[in-house]
Amino acid sequence: MAPPKTPNERQVNSVRPFSSITSHIDPMVLYTFLALLVISVAILAFKAGTHQDCSNMSIMFSSREHGVNNTYTVGEVITFKAGNTGESRSGYSWNFGDSSAQQQGQQVYHSFAEAGDYTITLQSGKCSWQQDIRVVNPAPVNTPPPVADIFPVIEGPEEAFVGKPATYRNSTPGANRWEWRLQQPNAETHNGSSHTYIFSSPGERIITLIVNGDSSRMVKKRIQVFPAPATNRPDNFVPPPFPVQETKPEPAITPQPEKPKVPSITDDEFRVMLTQLNNKQKNHAGLCSLPV
Repeated sequence: MAPPKTPNERQVNSVRPFSSITSHIDPMVLYTFLALLVISVAILAFKAGTHQDCSNMSIMFSSREHGVNNTYTVGEVITFKAGNTGESRSGYSWNFGDSSAQQQGQQVYHSFAEAGDYTITLQSGKCSWQQDIRVVNPAPVNTPPPVADIFPVIEGPEEAFVGKPATYRNSTPGANRWEWRLQQPNAETHNGSSHTYIFSSPGERIITLIVNGDSSRMVKKRIQVFPAPATNRPDNFVPPPFPVQETKPEPAITPQPEKPKVPSITDDEFRVMLTQLNNKQKNHAGLCSLPV
């Protein structure tokens, strides 16, 4: 029979709870297992502290011309925005897939120089998102042919008389504003497609015209003003009426007395009658009794 244990011996045995386990397992294996457990818990805690939810982010883009769309034109400015519906983030980085420099910020602007399909990549922390976009060439615009460089033309006489009106006009296509001016001190500017000048003294005058406010195409016209032609009659002179020639009444025609009718005979009959008269075969009374 074993002798009974003293109280000190019982106290030492009570502080070794794994004595039965360590008696069957190598202590180094047990210590290794505990070390791995501690490392795993530390890694799990670190990942839990630095975890980011990448499911609440989206890429949005639009433009003034096409609104929200996936197809845009070359040279069009597009607005790119990171749509975050979860926790606030910082450090947004944009890659547009066209060899251009990356841009930073939650909202950026970019335009593509060539047509093609591009993949937009947004990076924030450990999360990244991608979105495809198509860029096409703009539709051809039917531009009108270039207009020739047209200078205005002042239409009107190059010579005028003092006191006589002289009208000058312009008919340039597309003109809607005119500025007429004489090159002399204190000259007034006149508007309208035409203007009438009345010069008060002889000499040379220069008229300038500016159309639609384009002073680079100002044109000039030289006018030679002559003295008014001399005249002794007033402008309202009325020539006198031509004299009317009086007609004299024709004298009355007096009827002439009717001449006696002469019998018509031939020459042979006249010779016979003369012969008879000479032979006294007829007398004067017989000649007068001839038929008429």
